[in-house]
Amino acid sequence: MGKLIVALDLKNKNKIYNLIERLGNRVDYYKVGIIPYFVCGEEIIKKLKKQGKKIFLDFKFFDIPNTVRKISEIIFEEEIDMFTVHLIAGEQVIKSIVETKQKLKTKTKIIGVTILTSFTEKDISFLNINTKIDKLVEKLVDYGYNWGIDGVVCSGEEIEMIRTKYNPPFLIIVPGVRIDEKNKKDDQKRIITPKEAIKKGADFVVVGRPIYENLEPEKVVEKILKEIEDGTENLD
Repeated sequence: MGKLIVALDLKNKNKIYNLIERLGNRVDYYKVGIIPYFVCGEEIIKKLKKQGKKIFLDFKFFDIPNTVRKISEIIFEEEIDMFTVHLIAGEQVIKSIVETKQKLKTKTKIIGVTILTSFTEKDISFLNINTKIDKLVEKLVDYGYNWGIDGVVCSGEEIEMIRTKYNPPFLIIVPGVRIDEKNKKDDQKRIITPKEAIKKGADFVVVGRPIYENLEPEKVVEKILKEIEDGTENLD
């Protein structure tokens, strides 16, 4: 069954911790990106782990191999559940992380970032590569899989293409998830509903604003969990 990851992209420490408390046992996975980490520091990791929550560390690393390898060592030693690295960082970077994971014999999942869900064809036109986003995503996923990553972040538009080629336990994590995709106008362009994402083969959906911007986040989470359940039941 698919799972929900709640993004904690709030700029206020009290609001972050209040949200976690309100959601209680409804949510097991939380995404910790640069905003909550900058606001709360390592404390957010410790608090979530103390409560038995699973952590998706979404820093989208993109740096020289030595730097990324060193930070990955820290993440592996901290036993973070999943973390992200840009696949466009290249073979040397990704393989250095994979080799470090194998050396430390950790279960932490290495998740490759393909193309951000805020991007459209127009946004990548400056590259002058004459390649559609889905084809670029497919190529990055192929490389990442062969280099040894555990899964990818992609938009809802690429789920079926990836799942057709790569079966579980290769993970597909989908952000840009909206409960009602018709009425949302924000910086996420390639969006999808939770139910549709799970039906297409996603393992996780990442949801932030629709939850933490709502006065009743508990009810929103319950609605999303129901959609995930419905999507799972409709799988062939």
